[in-house]
Amino acid sequence: MSNPAWVDYSAQRQKRKRAALACEVCHSKKTRSTQGHNTCTNCALSAKECHVRQPKRDKIRQGTDGGRNHPLTPPGDSSATSSNVLDPIMVPGDSPELLDMDLSALTTNAGVTAPQREALPPLPPTNGGSMLQRPNPMPSQTASISMNDISPSTRSDRYPVDPGFLHIYGPENESDARNQVISSKKQQNFLDVSQPDLQQSFTETYFEYCYPWCPILDKSSLASDLAQSPLLDNALALVGSHVQPPMIPHAGPESYYDRARRRFYDDEEADLITSLKAVLLFYWWAPRSPTMVHRHSSWWWTSVVIRHCQQAGFSHESESDSTDPQRDLGIRRRIWWTAFARERLTSICQGKPCIIDPEDCNIPEPSLDDFPPDLQDKSKAEVFIYWVRLCAIIGRVAKYLSRSSSDSSSNSFPVHLGKELIEWVRSLPSHLQLPIGASYTANFNRDAHQLHLPYLTIIIVLYLKRSPQSSLPHALPPSILAATCLARIMKDILVRGGTRYLMAISCWYSGMAFIALLQASVNEELKPGADADLDILTLAIKQLKTMWGTANVFDQGFERLRANAKSSQSDDFLASLTSNDASGQNLNSVDTDMHNGVDWLDYFPFVSAQTSPVADKLLAQQSMQVFPFDSFFDTSLLNFQDVFEGFDSWNDKNLF
Repeated sequence: MSNPAWVDYSAQRQKRKRAALACEVCHSKKTRSTQGHNTCTNCALSAKECHVRQPKRDKIRQGTDGGRNHPLTPPGDSSATSSNVLDPIMVPGDSPELLDMDLSALTTNAGVTAPQREALPPLPPTNGGSMLQRPNPMPSQTASISMNDISPSTRSDRYPVDPGFLHIYGPENESDARNQVISSKKQQNFLDVSQPDLQQSFTETYFEYCYPWCPILDKSSLASDLAQSPLLDNALALVGSHVQPPMIPHAGPESYYDRARRRFYDDEEADLITSLKAVLLFYWWAPRSPTMVHRHSSWWWTSVVIRHCQQAGFSHESESDSTDPQRDLGIRRRIWWTAFARERLTSICQGKPCIIDPEDCNIPEPSLDDFPPDLQDKSKAEVFIYWVRLCAIIGRVAKYLSRSSSDSSSNSFPVHLGKELIEWVRSLPSHLQLPIGASYTANFNRDAHQLHLPYLTIIIVLYLKRSPQSSLPHALPPSILAATCLARIMKDILVRGGTRYLMAISCWYSGMAFIALLQASVNEELKPGADADLDILTLAIKQLKTMWGTANVFDQGFERLRANAKSSQSDDFLASLTSNDASGQNLNSVDTDMHNGVDWLDYFPFVSAQTSPVADKLLAQQSMQVFPFDSFFDTSLLNFQDVFEGFDSWNDKNLF
């Protein structure tokens, strides 16, 4: 049965009628005529010599095939994979006029030779096996069509990327990349964004849920800023309508994002600070996962902000800057450090190199002095300050792990970074400490809970040991304890009604915790509690699917991994989880070595036996109180590099 989403057509599909050929005389006089076998009708009546004019279109069409047209490849024709010219296939939402255009002009890359076109990576195939390629007009050939004329929900690039989800979620990433190529275009709604009641709702949502992670708007000047900047107005509406959608009719986050994005690219906003504020708010719109290269991801927009800040000199300050009343250093610093923190998180999540090198900057760390004096809730400013400090450590961890593969002297555990994490968690004020020491959370702090998500995830990453005998990493006790704490945070959030205020990277946090808890679920003592935690993470991912495209990857991955673990044919799978690692140690047998080591329980000052059943079992095993770094991590970091280098090894495989 054919897929109803496709519009079927064949190579013999009738094209739009065009004007008949004309001779040179008729064409110069704009006279219609009918071309016969040897001469046209006008020349025959006037007894003139007829010279057929060569159309310019044929010159454009001429190529390696001598000017012959390439037929459209029907869906399901496997021969399309070997074609040098990528044939367009209609996707729901495509304009019919786009298909009626000169297909050869659209698919011919000016200035690119045939061998170069053959080297381009292919698109993922559909279920029928045919190649997918949207028309890619060249500016010199179809000037009336621009990249902005095609909705981001329908336009996809041909290059799959590494999303840093571990090879464990590889099949789901591959499937998601294919789905993005055929995603349909949504009809836009052009209701007025500046309705006062909606604007007030969006403002309240931002300050309630987003301000601690992006403190770039000030209440005292926000109303005037929105009135003067449609770009910022649409960007704020994007955040408010996505995080907490109003129940009355409104345009919706996709329309707000599209308007703001176009205004930014068209340079409609003259003020740099206002433009950067708006672009930083784009962080809350990510309906597509980063499994394909596109210009709508957090990595792209964060890079845009960083480059603008570097060009404007935000990363360097002088003594004259502090005395210049025209320069608001507070907002400049908050913009810079917001982009800095996001880049560090994306670096370790997606395996990307960072643009910012702290050694090249002299901008001071964020402080309360950088915030408006009339800020009522100082705790939100403190959350931002401690979040930036944590992200700085995470950036150093990502850099250490990414470079250890090429440096044989860096194959031991980074003790100094482990100590930095312990110092960070100990430095938190009492009102920002994680309150999960009891069996249930009586004093829930939304910001404190969210602040600890990246902290726990980086501990999971550090203590996942890759083994050449297993496709899954070996979760060490600190990784499992961090994962059960992360599941407890998600449970506290779900109990209170939803996950909409969580950022998109929370999907990755859940995915890393799932891997560690999956290992614990095959241990007889930890299985009941681990299974309950896995259920919580699965439920959280399903809730996150309502907002973030990345959650689809993990939702499918969770289902597949748990099915494999429970399958009667998964003996090898279970054996790989429970087998001893390279040093001859398993979950229940850990030697003690205080030399150059760290007591890994120091990572968890907020944990007790009541935190979760898994935590209860782990804390009860006194033999695991001290973790031997050097003996366990003798070669683990080298084996763990594909977490961050991701799918580079896929280049040699015909995945699609």
